[in-house]
Amino acid sequence: MTSTPAGDPISVPVPGTPSIPEWGREPAHLDFLGKAAAATEDLLVGTVATIRAGRLGRGLWHPTGFATFEIAQVPALGLVRVHFWPHGLRRGLSGHPTIHQHCFRLYSRVLAGEYRESQYGAVDSGPCEAPPGAQRLRVYEVRPTGTTGKDELYETGEDLDVMPTLRAARFPAGTWHEVPVGTFHATPIARNRFCATLAVLSLPVPGASDVLLGHPGGGSSASARRVVSDGEKELMCRQFTAAADSAASGSPDPAPAFLGSASPDPR
Repeated sequence: MTSTPAGDPISVPVPGTPSIPEWGREPAHLDFLGKAAAATEDLLVGTVATIRAGRLGRGLWHPTGFATFEIAQVPALGLVRVHFWPHGLRRGLSGHPTIHQHCFRLYSRVLAGEYRESQYGAVDSGPCEAPPGAQRLRVYEVRPTGTTGKDELYETGEDLDVMPTLRAARFPAGTWHEVPVGTFHATPIARNRFCATLAVLSLPVPGASDVLLGHPGGGSSASARRVVSDGEKELMCRQFTAAADSAASGSPDPAPAFLGSASPDPR
């Protein structure tokens, strides 16, 4: 999370490579942030032009409901993707846990709309009940499949108590945020809101793993990520252009535009 010592998010205008404050960051993570900021700056103009022209490649729906499009693989750094949370449209897996941690570091620039971030810290409650304000959740491991777009979850039978450390922090267009490796987080972006980000996912960090926290009894499962349809992709590009143009002119958020093949998700 990008914050000052007082806890307020730092706004970094786009374009322009953001400066990365060193306060409270381990050297490896700080090094990643600097390189990721430079990479997104190099790719920013071309990515925005690609979205506006509707020329994004193949996209996949993440199990938590947002869409991902690969932009570049940067040697020794990681994967660069565009993430979309379209207004009125989510394609998540029913019952899929939303709180999770990654085996990689994440840096993200908000291109349009508003990003929301919540984070959680583990609480050592021992055999006692979870303390007030904490949640006792089941631990699910993500098993590597070696196949892009295929996910395997394994219910471990273990529980973990977590307490919110950050609640739905708001990051408008022109700011950036981060998720250190091993940090439990969630993206509570409402279905009636739009957001697009340019994200850098680092190479896997040795010893780290993808873990999800959810309700007990979800069981172990395997699933394939749904491909974003042409209509859904067109919708995202149209909403992006409308949101970006509205922000540039200082106007209120425009009304959402829906296509017949990408109507609001009724779930």
